[in-house]
Amino acid sequence: MLYPRVTTNGDLVCEDQMIGWREHLTTKRILFLTGVMTGETESHNLLMALDTISHDPIKLVITSVGGELDSTFLFYDTMKMIKSPIITVGRYCASAACLILVAGSKRYLFPHAKVMLHLAVGQGAGDYKDWDIHRQQIYQYQNKIIDILQDGGVKKSREEILADIDREYWLDPSEAIAYGLADNIMDKETWLQWIR
Repeated sequence: MLYPRVTTNGDLVCEDQMIGWREHLTTKRILFLTGVMTGETESHNLLMALDTISHDPIKLVITSVGGELDSTFLFYDTMKMIKSPIITVGRYCASAACLILVAGSKRYLFPHAKVMLHLAVGQGAGDYKDWDIHRQQIYQYQNKIIDILQDGGVKKSREEILADIDREYWLDPSEAIAYGLADNIMDKETWLQWIR
């Protein structure tokens, strides 16, 4: 696919020498994290690839319902290991996707973004011994979630966070900023500077 441009007379053109839209976004160092986060999510590999080119900031636009915590922790670790600062931009950050939002070096939310936190969940199978293993694993995940939130700037105790996320905890952009999950609401000027 080609990245289209409009000529001065208003015609839309896509010429062979034009940059493909993916290459354009890569040049601007903009990545998208969309859908359910699984082991197949490639954005963390792209973060590492962009980091080998330069250490300029990478913009990560998030529209995700969350997903597997193991994959999320891998993504989080990648963000923290590379030298390039990661600027996160949340449009819809539910569950595990919120942990990626909070990990950014600068964190923005779209004006009508939604953010949601909740307790770790799992699917157990097997006998009572297996259930006990699953329970311990979820407890460890829950502690990691709280650690990430506090490292990201949430100024609440573990007990307060657990009370908040005991059920689905939805926040609008201003509430998410006050909670410590993001820094600013994205404005048009900043967005246009990135994509030009």
